[in-house]
Amino acid sequence: MSNKLVKVEEDFYEEDEISIYDILNIFLKNIKIFIIVTIIGLIATCLYVAKKIIFDKNNTTYINYTLNYQEIKSYMGEVYYPRKNPKEILLDDKYLELLFENPELKSLYEEKVKENKDDINTKRDFLTENKIIETNSLQDLAKTPEEKELLSPDSYRTTVRVNRKLDKNREVSNSIMKTYLTILNQYYKENMFDYLEERKAYLEKSLPVLKKQLEDNSVSGKIPVSSGGSGTTDNNYFKYIYPIQVSNIDTYYEKYKTFESEYQSIKTLIDLELNKSENFIKYDSSIINVKEKSGNATKLLIGIVLSICLGVFATFVKEFIEGYEKNKANN
Repeated sequence: MSNKLVKVEEDFYEEDEISIYDILNIFLKNIKIFIIVTIIGLIATCLYVAKKIIFDKNNTTYINYTLNYQEIKSYMGEVYYPRKNPKEILLDDKYLELLFENPELKSLYEEKVKENKDDINTKRDFLTENKIIETNSLQDLAKTPEEKELLSPDSYRTTVRVNRKLDKNREVSNSIMKTYLTILNQYYKENMFDYLEERKAYLEKSLPVLKKQLEDNSVSGKIPVSSGGSGTTDNNYFKYIYPIQVSNIDTYYEKYKTFESEYQSIKTLIDLELNKSENFIKYDSSIINVKEKSGNATKLLIGIVLSICLGVFATFVKEFIEGYEKNKANN
């Protein structure tokens, strides 16, 4: 009895098994659909790669630079100054408009954009969507943690990309980069170094006034010799006899010390000419033109593999449909 059951089970599995010969027969039977689907896939792949080569190739230009915040901090210490990030430059409408005064960029923009040309947000979206100009921290671009540690947090890369068809001899991309670098210098001058100059002028006016207030409220010489002891008791005695003057001195002196320290820090910075953009922005390289890596060979290979897979898949789908229709007709 058990032997019969085993034999039945074996027969059942044999009937359900699909041999490699069956698969090969299905494939050969539907070889025509395989060829058609594969050829269509290859044509689509070639058209896509051709489009990338002809129409989507960019001229890429970049420059690396480091902002000399480290040296400024060594002189400024805890003194406040507006620390600016170059990623914020084109978020300011004023500097974005200055960039679009570049004739090559303006021409490119007017050729591509037909509506709301004067809208500042349209201009910003045009740069972003086409990735025409981008600024990134070099640390963010580092490929390994070890490489990241070697880079300054104040090091940046600005990249300009322009479609190769619209940028013969890289004239457009190089022009945009030069305009941006001019704006970069102007941005730090107006937003950081002009502030320090104005602050220095303010302190030069304020310090003599504070010094005079200290002298006017001075209580030295007003105390008779027999008026009391010295040391820690003097301050309490002064506060008792001259409460207003002592209170003023406490206020003015702390402010005077703070202002004097800030003034000396800013003065040293200016004397060393660290307030000049050319000494603050340290270019790590000249403007570099890059031959863009398109990855078209990889895309072509992936397209070929997918086309073959789709062709094989199509043969079995066709066989399944034919079998289903045949069974349905028999029933």
